[in-house]
Amino acid sequence: MRVLLFVLLVGCVPVDSSDPPPDEPVSLIPEYVPTDITFFAMGDCQYGGGADDKNTFHVTALNAFPGTPWREGTPFAGEPVAEPLGLMLAGDLTQNGQDGRITPLDSDEIGRFEADYGLTGNETALAWPMYEGYGNHDFDSDEPGDWSPFEWRSHYDDDPTPAADLVSERNPGRVGLLNSAPGTDGHYSWDWGWVHFVQLNLFPGDEPSDAEPNSLARDPRGALEFLVEDLAAYVGDSGRPVVLMSHYGFDQFSQEPRWWKDDQRDRFFDAIDGVNVIAYLHGHAHATWIYEHEGLSVYNVGSPYYEAYNADDRGHFSVFRITDDTFVASDVRWSPEEEGQDPEFTGWLDVREL
Repeated sequence: MRVLLFVLLVGCVPVDSSDPPPDEPVSLIPEYVPTDITFFAMGDCQYGGGADDKNTFHVTALNAFPGTPWREGTPFAGEPVAEPLGLMLAGDLTQNGQDGRITPLDSDEIGRFEADYGLTGNETALAWPMYEGYGNHDFDSDEPGDWSPFEWRSHYDDDPTPAADLVSERNPGRVGLLNSAPGTDGHYSWDWGWVHFVQLNLFPGDEPSDAEPNSLARDPRGALEFLVEDLAAYVGDSGRPVVLMSHYGFDQFSQEPRWWKDDQRDRFFDAIDGVNVIAYLHGHAHATWIYEHEGLSVYNVGSPYYEAYNADDRGHFSVFRITDDTFVASDVRWSPEEEGQDPEFTGWLDVREL
């Protein structure tokens, strides 16, 4: 009788209706906050490729640019460019994915990247936090082939992708992250003001392209799955603005099947249907321009390559300012003759209402 009474009493304990069902995703959407943010973006620092001094000059230019009056044609013309919240980097940290393990057959490209760009804005010459992703060249150390012992890649059988893995290794110390992918996947997200940002690294897919044997070595590591789950948790149906970054974009070069394929792009656009993506940032081409693709505003954000790719023989990066109702983005350039000490507005400009 006592056992029966206990069971009856337990069965009558009311269920807290405020608790979500076990399988329902937990919403992490923040409260709205007024927003006026400035940040810089670039791609393809690519240590081991191009001029050896290109990143030294680039960091100098990035540090020198705050305080420059905003260009004509923007709502902020004449106002000084604010100190940026951070620098976003769209992949290809290295040319070869090398970590210096078998010098002199290779070199420490990863170490040179970290020495110049740092992580939190406190370690190196760069004055702001870094939000980098990996690109196709960061997988070059894992390129398939019958390598001789005198070829550096033969020494990368163990731990074959240190440059791509570096992003995930740095994520625990990255400033302000909300979400990060498990293992070595490397994807992550954060908020600046009311705007949600997602770093998708190589491209927003779950599997590599199978167009060529080398394509299989360049693995997006579940980026699309991460994006879908991240947007569900941090954006939902709030309508809050979202900025995405990956290495590949939607220009002719980026759309070659060896990088990513039509069906992979189709799945990406299905995933962001109904999401307020206000900008998609990418690199890969080393130059800079803006365009639209399937209704998406896309920004190829420039690179330090001044000896090639940029017709003006200058390094380039992009500056963005987003307020509650305005989106402004512009190209910025610097010259090697002045060693990056002369950054100036130039080229393309995008101004639109949100």
